[in-house]
Amino acid sequence: MKHVFTLILLLVLSACQCVQSTDRLLAEVWERDQSVRHQMLALTKAVTAEGQMDLVDSLIATNELLERIDAENGAIVDSLLQDGMPANLAPESYKTFWIVIDHAPLEMQEKYLPMVEQMAVQQLIAASDYACLFDRVAMYQNRPQRYGSQSVQFGQSDAMRLYLWPVEDLEKLDALRVEMGMQPIADYLRQLTEATGLEAIFDPAMTVDALNELRGKE
Repeated sequence: MKHVFTLILLLVLSACQCVQSTDRLLAEVWERDQSVRHQMLALTKAVTAEGQMDLVDSLIATNELLERIDAENGAIVDSLLQDGMPANLAPESYKTFWIVIDHAPLEMQEKYLPMVEQMAVQQLIAASDYACLFDRVAMYQNRPQRYGSQSVQFGQSDAMRLYLWPVEDLEKLDALRVEMGMQPIADYLRQLTEATGLEAIFDPAMTVDALNELRGKE
C-alpha cells in the first residue's frame, strides 16, 4: 500500500511540474507576442499619424520580426495542443493560447476555432476573445464579421486609412457585442482612433467587395 501511495505522489508531482513548465513557456510566448506588437503600434502611429518618415525602415524591420515571432509562437502552441487543451494551467496560459491562435495564419485559426469556442464556454477565456477570433476568421475568409472587432489599414505610409471591416447585421451589432461583453461600437471606434492615431471609419453601407475594391486602388 505504501508503494502505491508513493507512486501516486510521484505521478502528482510530475504532473504539477509539467503544468508549471507549460505555464512558464506560455508566459514567455505571451511576452514575445506583446512586446513586438507594442513596438509595431508605436512605430505605426509615429509614421502614419505623426509623419516620422525616418522610422519607416524600423517599421519594416519590426514587422519582419513580428512575423517571425508569430511563426515561432504558433509552432509552440500547435505542439502543446496536439492532444487537446491541457488542464489546470494558469488563467494567463489559456489567454496566451487564444492570442497566439488569433495572430496565426487562417489555417491554424480555422483548426482551433472550435476549441477556442469551448474555452470561452468553460470561461477559460473571455467571450470577447472568442468573438475577436470568430471575426478575424470571417474577415480572412472574405466574409462580413459578426461582432465588429476587426479593422483594416491601407494606403501610403503618410496617408493611411483605417476602416472597420463590414459587419453582417448592423441592427443587431451592439446587442451582439453586449452579449460577448464588448463595449458599444461607437466607443470601440473612439478607442481605435486613439490607439492608432487614424480616424476609424465605419461606413454602414460598405460591403466586403466595395472595401476590397477600395483597398485595391490604394
